[in-house]
Amino acid sequence: METNKIRAVVAVLATTFFWGLSFSSTKVLLTSLTAIQIAFFRLILASAVLGLVFLMSRSGRVSRSDLPRMLAGGVFGIFLYFILENNGLRFTTAGTGSLIIATIPVLNVLAGVFFFREKNSWAGWVGVTLSFLGAWLLIRSGSGGALSLADLRGNLLVFGAACSWVVFTRINEPLMQKYNSLTINLYQSVAGMALLGLFIAPAGVNTAQFTGSVLFNLAYLGIFCSAVAYFLYLYALKTLGSSAITCFLNLVPVFGVLGGAVILKEALGTGQILGGLVVITGVTLVTMAGKPADKPKTIQATTEV
Repeated sequence: METNKIRAVVAVLATTFFWGLSFSSTKVLLTSLTAIQIAFFRLILASAVLGLVFLMSRSGRVSRSDLPRMLAGGVFGIFLYFILENNGLRFTTAGTGSLIIATIPVLNVLAGVFFFREKNSWAGWVGVTLSFLGAWLLIRSGSGGALSLADLRGNLLVFGAACSWVVFTRINEPLMQKYNSLTINLYQSVAGMALLGLFIAPAGVNTAQFTGSVLFNLAYLGIFCSAVAYFLYLYALKTLGSSAITCFLNLVPVFGVLGGAVILKEALGTGQILGGLVVITGVTLVTMAGKPADKPKTIQATTEV
């Protein structure tokens, strides 16, 4: 294997590792901060790093006609996504949350079929069916294998975050034809941060909340998951191509489950294990079908993801 390809593989593996552990990091922060605070302070760090790189790269400005779409992307992919995912993780496990988020490629295929008249192969439809079967098993399973209202609420909120990300992806498709990913992510991160700030400002900020553990996990989410992983992803995408990258991203829920088990000592029930395996199998079939894997996409630079 060529040196560049080896570096690209290492880069995308590091990216999936960072994003996979982000669920555990968020769970840790939820013991000290609210879901909105986590998203807001994470985005401050991410926007600062992205903004510095944006200025150094001398990227062009966004035209006024595209600002409404940019704002819409910030609403669905940043504001709503983080509110739904972070609140969902209050009630469900990091492992289950990461597996539910893994259904995003499948949801994106369905959105293309039903709303944009895109075609899907038979392998893709098998993958869609398996993924939703797995998601159903995950959503109805609790941390110990028994269903509770809290588990159900958390799982549905995370599933809502996955749906919000699909809307975000579709909103950004026209923008990707005109602007680079750095510009889009910076503008939308700032927009999402500003909206989140409106909810934080009235209550103020208690500086006593920022312990060493809190600062460490915020730095991990904001710098490593949103900034470092972003650059690693871009490098890998340029070298390996979108189809290969999409398959590698199936490792995110694997690292998410492992992180929950090792860091948070989360126990997995039979329904969750079975559901997770079915989801990963289904997503793999969908991504191997190649639709819409080969289309330009907005990268997951500020999530989890």
